[in-house]
Amino acid sequence: MNTIAVFKSRTQALSVYRYLQSKKIACITINTPSRLRLGCGISILFSSAYINEVKTIVKALGATSFLGFYNK
Repeated sequence: MNTIAVFKSRTQALSVYRYLQSKKIACITINTPSRLRLGCGISILFSSAYINEVKTIVKALGATSFLGFYNK
């Protein structure tokens, strides 16, 4: 299963994305699904197996625009 991390800020979404890549966590940026009606329009899609690592990274980077995780 995959998880989507949604942000209000494109800058923070891309910052988290680049950091995840640097840590070798497989992820891609996607357009935020319109059904969610949230955020800046860019989200990060990753394997749900990495959710604990991503939570830690979002918190460590101080991503205040983070809105939440959604299953895809």
